[in-house]
Amino acid sequence: MSEGPTTTAGVALGEIVLQGGGGFRRVSRGPEPLALARLRALLLEVATGVSARVREALEGFSTWSALATLCGTEWTAGTRRSSLAARRVLQRRLRALGVAPISVREAAAAPAGTSAHVRGVIRSMRPMLPAPQRRSEKTHIWSHSAMDTDNVRFALEEGHDFFLIDEEGQTACVIVARGHLINADELLAGDRVSVFGFVDRVAASRAPGVDFLERDARAPALRAGDDLPLLIRRLPQEG
Repeated sequence: MSEGPTTTAGVALGEIVLQGGGGFRRVSRGPEPLALARLRALLLEVATGVSARVREALEGFSTWSALATLCGTEWTAGTRRSSLAARRVLQRRLRALGVAPISVREAAAAPAGTSAHVRGVIRSMRPMLPAPQRRSEKTHIWSHSAMDTDNVRFALEEGHDFFLIDEEGQTACVIVARGHLINADELLAGDRVSVFGFVDRVAASRAPGVDFLERDARAPALRAGDDLPLLIRRLPQEG
C-alpha cells in the first residue's frame, strides 16, 4: 500500500512497505471522539448474551486506545450508524473473534482464504543478532506510538512479519501488512499472541528448520483478507 494524502500538518498518511519487505510502517489520524463513543456504545449493545469466548475477545476492547486502533478501519466498516444492520455486522465480526483457536496443522489443511484463529509464540524472521546483542536488545516485532502535530493526534505503527509457533511446535508465517495490534503498544519475540487472519501459503524457505530439498514447498501463512484486516491480540505471558 502506498502513502496516502498529506495533511495540512505536513504528515503523510497511509501504510508503506518497509525497505526490503517483510513489514510495514503506517501513519493514521486518530478517530473523532464522537465516532469512538458511538463504536463503544454499539459494542456494549451487542455484547449482551454472547458466549464466553466472545466475552474474552471483548476484553481486547476494554480501553479507548484499543477501540481507537480499529475505529475507522475495514473491521468497523458498516458500523458507523447505530442501526440493526450495523449491529448485525458487528455481531458477525465479534463472533469471528470468539472462535476457538486451531493448530497450525489444521490451518494448513484449510483452503486458502479460510478465516482462522491460531495461538502461539512469536519468533522473529529477522536475522539473529550475535549473543551479546541479544542479551542487551529486544527484538521488536510491533510498535505503536502517537504524536501530536498542530493539535492533531496521529498514530504511528510499525510491524514486522513473524513466525508463529503453536503448542505442537508447528510454524506458520504471519504476514502483518494491513494488520492491527488491538490490545498492546508493542510485541516482542517470545510473546504469546492470538492471530485472527486468513489462511494462505508462502514459500517454505521462509519457515525455520526447512530442509534445502523442501524449499520449493509451500508453508502455511496467516494474512489479512480481501475485505478484513489481520488482527493480533497479545495474550498473558505464561510462567
